[in-house]
Amino acid sequence: MEQLLVKKYDGSLVPFDRSRLLNSLNRSGATNQIAELITKAIELESYDGITTKIIYRKASKLLTKYARGTGVKYRLKQAMMDLGPSGYPFEKFVAELFKQRGFEVEVGVMMQGWSVMHEVDVVAQNPDKYYVIECKFHNNQATKSDVKTPMYIYSRVQDLHKVLKRGEAKDKKSYVGWIVTNTRFTSDAIKFGKDYGLAMLSWDYPESGGLRDWIELDGLHPITSLASLTKKNKKELLKAGVVRCKQLFDNPEVMDQLTIQIRNKKAVLEELKELFA
Repeated sequence: MEQLLVKKYDGSLVPFDRSRLLNSLNRSGATNQIAELITKAIELESYDGITTKIIYRKASKLLTKYARGTGVKYRLKQAMMDLGPSGYPFEKFVAELFKQRGFEVEVGVMMQGWSVMHEVDVVAQNPDKYYVIECKFHNNQATKSDVKTPMYIYSRVQDLHKVLKRGEAKDKKSYVGWIVTNTRFTSDAIKFGKDYGLAMLSWDYPESGGLRDWIELDGLHPITSLASLTKKNKKELLKAGVVRCKQLFDNPEVMDQLTIQIRNKKAVLEELKELFA
């Protein structure tokens, strides 16, 4: 299998790495036995030029068969992409991440700066700070947020902070700029953020404590992770304000108000039970 070439999201060809697949399956909670079984099955079905997307789909399907709750975790990366195509569900999801960590949050807030009015994706606050959060959602996993994003949010924070320094603010909280993306940052974006004191959160940045870690640590998986729901079902739930699996687990009666078939409801409840068991 060392010679098998797989195609990444950016179109480049790289050797198939079975250890990487095994590790991702184990990280999702699959036992060594199940992870090995799935990896061997995929190796048998693979061919030169197979895409990582197809490999992911095969692994996800097998995980759903062997362990539904584990499948939810494994589908996390794709589930974040499925929060699109618009960025609003992602903004609501990011707000939920901060809310679960004890912040007061608002989505789509108008804030008066020194020069202009700013529409901020998410504002999170604690007793002494406002966190001005820019959410950058990309529909393609290969797309990265470049340096223009932190440059933009830095200027926004400076404009808001000037109001504070001139005594025009209603309270004396300081402003901290955050950028959250569902994919990754370019190296220039990361350097600029570090140099100018911006907090940045991507799929795997910071190395310890990235977006994936935030989600897995607190069990905050999006409802788009559930294989038992159709795309239509997921859109209905997102529209109803249900963005996390735990929300649906705690309030399953929400499904009674939507066009979700009985067999799907039962399957969803099984997935949720295994995820939060």
